[in-house]
Amino acid sequence: MPPSTSILVVGAGIAGLTAALSFAQAGFAVDIVERSERLEAVGAGLQLSPNALRVLARLGLDRERLNGVAATTVTLRSGRSGRTIAEIPVVSADGTAYLSLYRADLQSALLAAVAADPLITLTLGERCTALAQSADGTTLSFTRTDGSVAERTATIVIAADGVHSALCAALGLPAAVPSGDVAWRMTIDAAAQASSPGIQAWLGPRRHAVAYPVQAGRTTNLVLIGPDSDAAAGMAESATKTALMQRFRRWDPRLRGLIEAAGPATPWPLSTVDPDRSAPGMDGVIVIGDAAHAMLPYAAQGAAMAIEDGWTAAWAVTRASTPQEAARHYADVRTARLKRVRQRVAFHRRVYHLPALPAAARDLTLRLRSAESVARDLGWLYDWTPPER
Repeated sequence: MPPSTSILVVGAGIAGLTAALSFAQAGFAVDIVERSERLEAVGAGLQLSPNALRVLARLGLDRERLNGVAATTVTLRSGRSGRTIAEIPVVSADGTAYLSLYRADLQSALLAAVAADPLITLTLGERCTALAQSADGTTLSFTRTDGSVAERTATIVIAADGVHSALCAALGLPAAVPSGDVAWRMTIDAAAQASSPGIQAWLGPRRHAVAYPVQAGRTTNLVLIGPDSDAAAGMAESATKTALMQRFRRWDPRLRGLIEAAGPATPWPLSTVDPDRSAPGMDGVIVIGDAAHAMLPYAAQGAAMAIEDGWTAAWAVTRASTPQEAARHYADVRTARLKRVRQRVAFHRRVYHLPALPAAARDLTLRLRSAESVARDLGWLYDWTPPER
């Protein structure tokens, strides 16, 4: 479609900002509309695998701008003993890095790039409340914080407004559902810990924990994931280290030391979108990121898939002649990949939380496998390359 095609992105999270930058790089003028009056980073840290970093590199965002910490492996440990189960290689076949980083640093880098691009306009404080289609395109109604209503019409609308997407609700798509898991997130300042040993995950029955360096190694991000009955038992109200220490009282002393050294714990109930909302069947609307396929963090691919989506949506529009064709191109590239990623997430969820006897078999299997063999298992994921425009 020609660069004169009107593009409207709903949502200024990772998916929406990446999409806007990708469209602008292809020569399209882009309007982004965000419901929040102020953009504030949500969450403490995230991991970006090589597949996502290739997109960011094409958008001019390198490791230095992201303030990330490179990793070559992820260390899996027994939750109880702390013994190393396996070192999982995470560098891709072409040598592209794997980064752990502070979510705010990624969002700041994306926002700075958006602010510097004359083709992108960002509007805050407007919530999508309705949509309609006509021969002119898709018209969205936005309610401002003062109660007034604004309407915008675009040929292509990118729905990137998160797991509880208002635009998807307006389309009549199924709502996100609770997964039954909750993530407790906290950070540890460098002064309160020894030097970070890289990305580590402790696996145990019904729960696991992940720790990794962010902010160029000055801070460690710690996430404890378990059943939401933890929060229902009163932990959400107290959010105390004492309650968390009780839940992990028989785990590796190193992990308990991290919990003790960490700042306040914030509970984050985990919801999923299933089935995928990527193809709503409305001409000119492409749903991306968590709005389309919010997934659990067991494969550390939520942000990566949002970034891939943003680039691919722009690619699909550039090579199409109609909105319908753009949606088909997007689905052709994304559907099978997202299904496979979901399957990997479900697999990790099962094997991370195994009880003692099955866990022993898992550990033995991993110890007997070579690093090359494990790397081949993840090659399809990490070696993905953004489609060329």
